Amino acid sequence: MIEIKADQDPHIRIPDDQDVRIPYRKSFFEKNGLFKWISDFKLGTAGYRDTINMNDFFSTDAPYNAHTIMIVAEAMARIYGKKGYQSIHLGGEVRRYTSEIINLVARIFASHGITVHLNAEKATTPIWATSFGIFYNELDGGANITASHSQNFKQGFKPVDEKGMQLLAMADEIRDEVRRIGQEAESNSFSISLSSLNSPLIRKDFRYLDAYADYLKDIIPEEAFRLIREAEKAGMKVGVSTVGGSMHENSLALFERFGIKTGPDGLIQYMHWEKRDDFHKVGEIDGRNYGCDPTKPIIYRNIGLKEKLLSGEIHFGFIWDPDGDRYNIVTIAPDSLGNRAEESGLEVEFIAGTGRCIVYFKPNQIYFLNAALKLEMLAQSGDLFKHDYVIGTTYPTSKSIGELAEVFNKRYAREFARSGTRIRVFNTPVGFKYFGEMVGDIEAQLDRGKEVVLKDVTGKEVSLGRSPRILIMAEESGGAAMGSAAWRFSKQKIRKSLAMKEKDGMQIALMNLGAMSKLYLENKSFAELYVEKIEEYDIQYRYYSRIDKTLFDESLVGEARERAKTIGNKAKDYMVDAFQALTLKKSPGEAQEALQKLVGESVRVPEIKKVFWAGDGTYIDFGALWFELRASGTDAVLRFYIEGRDKKFLDTLNKAFVGIADRKIQELKKA
Repeated sequence: MIEIKADQDPHIRIPDDQDVRIPYRKSFFEKNGLFKWISDFKLGTAGYRDTINMNDFFSTDAPYNAHTIMIVAEAMARIYGKKGYQSIHLGGEVRRYTSEIINLVARIFASHGITVHLNAEKATTPIWATSFGIFYNELDGGANITASHSQNFKQGFKPVDEKGMQLLAMADEIRDEVRRIGQEAESNSFSISLSSLNSPLIRKDFRYLDAYADYLKDIIPEEAFRLIREAEKAGMKVGVSTVGGSMHENSLALFERFGIKTGPDGLIQYMHWEKRDDFHKVGEIDGRNYGCDPTKPIIYRNIGLKEKLLSGEIHFGFIWDPDGDRYNIVTIAPDSLGNRAEESGLEVEFIAGTGRCIVYFKPNQIYFLNAALKLEMLAQSGDLFKHDYVIGTTYPTSKSIGELAEVFNKRYAREFARSGTRIRVFNTPVGFKYFGEMVGDIEAQLDRGKEVVLKDVTGKEVSLGRSPRILIMAEESGGAAMGSAAWRFSKQKIRKSLAMKEKDGMQIALMNLGAMSKLYLENKSFAELYVEKIEEYDIQYRYYSRIDKTLFDESLVGEARERAKTIGNKAKDYMVDAFQALTLKKSPGEAQEALQKLVGESVRVPEIKKVFWAGDGTYIDFGALWFELRASGTDAVLRFYIEGRDKKFLDTLNKAFVGIADRKIQELKKA
């Protein structure tokens, strides 16, 4: 083993072919700002995510660097060692330094005697593959190196447990261990050991594709695959942008397994398929970098699918983000349908002189359709009444999806009464880890053979019946997953599960590919189907809006970043505290008066029916509409959500709420 001292200069060379020990001096932590970084460190909604220096991985002028990620890995490896864990998986997408990070983290875990399993099938690993593969291969946990949809100047580290679920309780343990490392550095007693990259404990043997393809057959109805094959023969083309991420090579392998053709003569027409850490610059518009979130208008309106739809090259289009957890679609329709589509809450761009319009969907609207179509298929087959199907939504997810439960419970009241089942709805804070926790609780209670009852974050007990199954888990930000009626077992049948515990854009894409195929064969548009279902089920929550208020420019570095971050964090704390204070008022009337004072006279605040803390944000029920304010767990933004039926008033009210933050930021900048 060789020793490489870290005294002041962060640029150390770590050879791959030798065991290495790095003793860190207190002076190194002081000079490179690591004590400050440690005091701020936590695992958020998406693990650890922050900015990198795009030209120098070891430079400490950006918070995510070689040294900070080695500290996180060392903390996690210590905890795994104490718990007796023996095996993990590491994977990642295409961001800069991903392979270097995987190698460093793998070597640290191996130095603790923990076996590391790397992807044996592909160069990249989507987050759903990490989640499913850890469960299926019966590993003790792992991590995916991803910052999901964020700008390319960010990197991430998303640890998951043995169920393939993002860490909950252990997240605090890792944070606390990082704090202890800081204490060790204070006394010059901290060091990190790395095994050789050739260690027998680092193995390239992580496989998931065949088992995952088999799992998808439990989720996606056979009828969907039949329709896809029929539409392919009839000439349907679907444009698919993978924004240079992990989904091209991974979806290609799965499409091949299902006999779905890709390429010039195939059904799937890939765009932006080459792996690139700038994501083909799809989010770099007018001198700004907006990232590659397929749910953002500036991305889906400018990604190139509109032009291909108008030219007739493709009939439908969809987008995946780099790690394959977010998904969105872009569609075309006759312009005669445009007004009805807008009235149903869809975003419509009329194309003059063509007789057509481009219709853009939000994730909520896609999940509404997926849930409606699956409920209809289950009702037709009679399988709907065999279990208590659960619709899981986060608090700021569209209430239209939950409305389906009411509609179907009333429509099939007799059938449900005979079977003793019904459709249930359960709400969680934002973060798919809470859905994972929900599924885990359901599975544990089912094993005890009693009625499944969960408690939500407000303390309310919610019965999910005696035989719950997951219909869909939908997060407003663009992530979802579905469950199966039958238990799914791991390789050696040591573990079993009813649903994946991480977002899965592949599932959702295949489900929608089946819907697209049916529509193509019937010469109908996606917008027409959506409007039909909204009207058929008389959905009240039709118009949904989310405004993201940026708190500071995260691309800044050094002192400029710290100044901007300080102002942004003060504004964030002010807004979160001011709205959370509404939940402490003695009555909804007092809360309404307090909110009116915050807003000013620009708009009249409606009567408040109920206001409560939803785990990570303030939720306000106005009766015919609802609003939530929460701080993002992944980006420096405040999110303002609102939904109802009166688009004009909703826009006015939401902008008035954003105005509170605008005024506070300006006040802080002048101070």
